[in-house]
Amino acid sequence: MHKIIEEISLKAWPAFETINYHGWVMRFADGYTKRANSVTVLDEIGLNIEEKIAYCESEYQARKQNPIFRLLSFTNPEILDKKLAARGYQLIEPSLVMSMRLSERSLNILPAIYQENLNDWLVAYYNLKASGQQPSTIHRMILTAMKSETLFVLCKQNDEIVACGIGILESGYLGIFDLVTNPMQRRRGYATAIIRGLLEWGINKGANFSYIQVVQANIPARNLYEKLGYKPIYKYWYRVSSNSGDEK
Repeated sequence: MHKIIEEISLKAWPAFETINYHGWVMRFADGYTKRANSVTVLDEIGLNIEEKIAYCESEYQARKQNPIFRLLSFTNPEILDKKLAARGYQLIEPSLVMSMRLSERSLNILPAIYQENLNDWLVAYYNLKASGQQPSTIHRMILTAMKSETLFVLCKQNDEIVACGIGILESGYLGIFDLVTNPMQRRRGYATAIIRGLLEWGINKGANFSYIQVVQANIPARNLYEKLGYKPIYKYWYRVSSNSGDEK
């Protein structure tokens, strides 16, 4: 299941360009999010590691991007991890992929969430992040490029948007992405409402499993997901060169 979820999650969050070099999957999306701009090794690391690292570095440098490697715990990446560390790559954002099997029992309360179009959802997302920025053009392009069935949702309280998220359904697996709550409205059940609403939608569409990715140090989020029924199934982390972007 680990590799299946990984492949589905990469497809769910598309890059603009992908190169598969002997199982080392390089993805490029003009630098927006590490997920869409990194090398993911989906199988065992294999031989000629130094040669493969150098080739990947050359492809990112040719696109004027800093190389980023995303290492998966189930591929036994220890040797690759050590070689990247020796080349000066820093380890950042140890994360977990959590999943659960879906059934009608997954839902206890049907929350009040609202489907939204992409443009209005993006405005809400950036407002909730309190970034003070206009919606990213590249972010919009990634969301527009999604070929999986997708639902953009908002949660409102007294006509105020307090949380948002995306459900992406592919091959019976429902991924939860871009889950954000207003920093002043946390711990009030709004993220739970978003997730339960997306789960309801996914179950109605025939989803059998759901998965979500979370930074390992984010204990409140992990506790929330575990209460909803998610369990950790594997880890991943990034090795980044200097000046790499900070989006997840």
